[in-house]
Amino acid sequence: METQIPIGGRKTVNPRDVISLKGDVNYTTVVFQNGRRKETVATTLKRIQEQLQPFPNFYRVTKSTIINLDCIECIKNNQIYLINGEVIIPSRRRGKMFFETIRGRN
Repeated sequence: METQIPIGGRKTVNPRDVISLKGDVNYTTVVFQNGRRKETVATTLKRIQEQLQPFPNFYRVTKSTIINLDCIECIKNNQIYLINGEVIIPSRRRGKMFFETIRGRN
């Protein structure tokens, strides 16, 4: 059986299907790999981040964004290009730690 994590209400997702999560106050938009589907849930990004703790391939690159490291297409000029075409610029503080983490994975 696939691993499922709760993301709000009765909704659960397989973390491998998630590309990124974007928080906005008390709501989080989850972007999935399959068919570019998005879903907004009434759960804070912090709470979902706690649910993702057992999965080391998720990283919070800004105050409002968590990405799946397995969904990075490339990194150029301190910009992260995801497989769905989204471009994310990490924050200064988190970016430094992120790039150190990426170097350690390769």
